[in-house]
Amino acid sequence: MTPIDPTVEDDAVERPRPSRPALVELAAAMLIVGGVVGLLQVAAASSGVPAGAEAFRAGAVALDAGSIALGLLVRTGRAWLVALNYAAVLGFLDLLGAGASPFALMLGLADILIVGILLATRPWFDATRSWRAGVAGPRRGRRVSP
Repeated sequence: MTPIDPTVEDDAVERPRPSRPALVELAAAMLIVGGVVGLLQVAAASSGVPAGAEAFRAGAVALDAGSIALGLLVRTGRAWLVALNYAAVLGFLDLLGAGASPFALMLGLADILIVGILLATRPWFDATRSWRAGVAGPRRGRRVSP
């Protein structure tokens, strides 16, 4: 009879995927919807852009497209730290424009809520990463070089 080694994982045992919290769904949806609304806002205001402001429009499109992409990644349990920092920067930028637009205030507060949700659900992101590493096999999580 051989002793059981706790460091060796049994290949026959399949761990279930951690269930996605509703708050993660909410944060992902808010990132995606905020990005889509931002893109629509840029498209609606693109006709009145003065000469020399094209770079700001391109930056706004990039930020909104990034928000959509990160919303999709958050929904799958990836890019927690990137999404956290991105939502914080978006919230800061939206709150800067809150004096001129109540809509910007709403987006800024939504981004701050996203930051809080991501901080509160970090254990799920860690569990999902651990589950993904276990499904991929023992070699994926190890370093190849020293």
